Amino acid sequence: MLKPKHSLALLLALTGAFTASFDIHAASKVTLAAAGQPRATIVLPAKAPARLRTAALDLQKYIRLSCGVELPLREDGAVVPGTGLYIGDCGPAAPTDKPGADLNPESFAIRVRDGNILFNANYPTPTAFAVYTFLEDELGVRWFAPGDLWEDVPIAGQGELTVEVTDRVVVPDTSPRIWSGHGWTPLWHEWQVRNKTASGEVIPRRQFQNRIHVIFPPEKYAKEHPEYYPLCNGKRYIPPQGNRYWRPCESNPEVQRLVIEYIRNFFDKYPQNDSFSLGMDDISHLCGCDNCRAMDPHPDSYEKRQFSDRHYKFVNIIAKAIAETHPDRYIGTLIYSIALELPETVPALEPNVFGFITETSAYWWNEGQEEHDNALTREWRRRCQHLSRYDYYGFASMTPRYYPKYVDRQMKFDKKLGLEGMYIEVYTFLPLTMPMIWQVAKLQWDHTLDSEAMLADFRRRLYGDAEPAMTAFWNLLETSYQTPRPGRGKWEHRNITNMAYAMDPQSLVQALALLDQATAATQDQKVKDRIDIHRGGMQLASFVIRPHYLSLDMQKLNITSKEHAEKAFAAAAAVNKMASEREQFLAALEKRDDLLGQNYVGLTKTMSYMPLGNFSNLEFGVVSALFRALAWYRENAPQDLPAQVAKLGANTSLDNNLIAAYLKVSAMTTKPTNLLANGYFDEKGENQTPAAHDWESSGAPKGWNTWTNTPGMVVQVKNGEGRRGTAAATISNSRGNGVILQAVNVNPDDKLFCTGWVKGKGPGTITFGFRFQEKSGKWHARRDLESSIALASANTKDWQPVAFYLKAPENCGKVVVMLGAKNQKEDNCIWFDDIELFKLNDEK
Repeated sequence: MLKPKHSLALLLALTGAFTASFDIHAASKVTLAAAGQPRATIVLPAKAPARLRTAALDLQKYIRLSCGVELPLREDGAVVPGTGLYIGDCGPAAPTDKPGADLNPESFAIRVRDGNILFNANYPTPTAFAVYTFLEDELGVRWFAPGDLWEDVPIAGQGELTVEVTDRVVVPDTSPRIWSGHGWTPLWHEWQVRNKTASGEVIPRRQFQNRIHVIFPPEKYAKEHPEYYPLCNGKRYIPPQGNRYWRPCESNPEVQRLVIEYIRNFFDKYPQNDSFSLGMDDISHLCGCDNCRAMDPHPDSYEKRQFSDRHYKFVNIIAKAIAETHPDRYIGTLIYSIALELPETVPALEPNVFGFITETSAYWWNEGQEEHDNALTREWRRRCQHLSRYDYYGFASMTPRYYPKYVDRQMKFDKKLGLEGMYIEVYTFLPLTMPMIWQVAKLQWDHTLDSEAMLADFRRRLYGDAEPAMTAFWNLLETSYQTPRPGRGKWEHRNITNMAYAMDPQSLVQALALLDQATAATQDQKVKDRIDIHRGGMQLASFVIRPHYLSLDMQKLNITSKEHAEKAFAAAAAVNKMASEREQFLAALEKRDDLLGQNYVGLTKTMSYMPLGNFSNLEFGVVSALFRALAWYRENAPQDLPAQVAKLGANTSLDNNLIAAYLKVSAMTTKPTNLLANGYFDEKGENQTPAAHDWESSGAPKGWNTWTNTPGMVVQVKNGEGRRGTAAATISNSRGNGVILQAVNVNPDDKLFCTGWVKGKGPGTITFGFRFQEKSGKWHARRDLESSIALASANTKDWQPVAFYLKAPENCGKVVVMLGAKNQKEDNCIWFDDIELFKLNDEK
């Protein structure tokens, strides 16, 4: 009779038992199968919750895979003769079998009594966790990624299975564990439950995200009490329906009274909820009245968007009042963005306040960043009794965003300080990140586990003979990601340029070669299939990395000769070829029914996170060089220009990229109609363009609107400052993010080409992009198809051309052209001129 190949001792020492346990007794031997026959019965309560029934079926399945014997399953809750595997409140289960009421509600117990194994908790989900912990610890089963291809089940022996089970109560190291943004397939939800990252029925201190807006619906208060709403630019901002990115006038005693009253009523109505959130997230409109500004530490804090002091003063006022009537409840907040830095005048948060502090640990490749983040966390931990972590482990990056050592250091540091829970924005591309994502799931239950040993076991069990090459592959991805590169920024969410900086072209070639070596090293078809998934991920990454670095080279190209011009044309031809290959690859990727295809569709069509519309941003350096090369030919060798354009045009398809659209427009004998109103900024008179959403008409150029998340942005039309001495639109004092924008009616499948000219003065970022809307004006769901070009204002002292190509998606009724400025300083300015939007469908 054989036991499972991984004893509990080995699992604890090498791969980890993945649980934080206490009250552990000596192990007891329990026989589940012998001589090819079942020696135990799985028992569920009658009408068991779905999660318990799924756990029971998985227990039956993996015992069968382990030893070849299927245990019978009963669903009547009765005591069975012989050994029973009792799940939940059934059979001989007693109330004392469950974790104590004083423990974390996600705790569970595995009991061994009278030859039986009992799995139980105070709620269904942690009861299911007990079953999956048994399968991991006692049978050695692993679910490394969603789907059967990524699981590993040790073979205990044909027809024989005896396990050594420890009687124990298990409490998670990290609670709550909230994973957001990735749940688009049943296989992911299945993986989450099996790896115990799913949220249970009751989790502690969960509510910390923006909810204050629900207390002040405009239809209830705006007419009679506009003073409840924020004063912005001298007038009360009444938010449109559905907008939550604003804060009320928090210094107003009536606002404070209504907030306290609302929260008390909420807790009375929902006694199972232990928290209410006053968190401040991506807020654009905050009150600038004298009393609110008096809550800030400095007279110019409002202009600098330094709002920690006012926010935590407000939170403390509310929390203190709630503690008087509901001493066992909490006020939650998000320590983030404009409320991330330490307040100067609030030494501590009230004891009934908990906070989730944001951090981007992936950014630790930046020198000094880890030390800065740790120092900030230490001080926040001193001021906040209940602190948890908020991080971003995915960002839907199309290139490898893989940094397991940073993750290990962060989680161990946080637990040493006593941080309680974690909120993770996951939405990750698993073919290039899965070992790290699995690692996080394990560390959340026991942060003391050896990550290096865990990841080594991951590679050994998934890749077999190919393990050496795959170890080199994953190590290369991590080393490459941790390498600083000039121009690289930390925020990869919908930022394809920062994604491209994750790996250089030489490392890309090396990574693909290692995958070829791994494939050649194994005869196991399952291993080959796994490697093929990773290869597909790297192929997608190549369509980001290669054009980006080619564009960087072309940006530096000073075209002063025919040789230089030919280099620009050759680069354009290369980008055309890449674009054609990319379109074919993406079409095939969308049809794949495996982890690669499902993950891709989830990040694009389902969640709209992966920035497919931004490939033109990667190509822009080549396009700019092509513009300069065309100009050189016109001035120095006009007789050769038609042949060069024809040669390039033979390799283009309008569906592929920006260059093809540019060539099509350039070849037109009659200039197409500009679909933009006042795109040249030469029309005068009152601007009567209706303002949708939270846009403004006042101060915008005629035919346009403005939007900003920072008060004080100045938009002007300046005569004589255009690129030909005409008028230009300008933005100054946009300390945050501000745009001049115009919505244009379009139809699905319309092909459009937008061009313009920009220049800047001083620090900040110039943006030139678009978003889609439905006919109603509602923002279109396909945010992954949006695009925005970003240029450093200080490096754009002379007029530079900008352009984008787009194809309107299904259900699209409008395209919104956006001319933007970010992070400007005083006396900085950005100019826009000759903005044109052409429809290409029927033009010749």
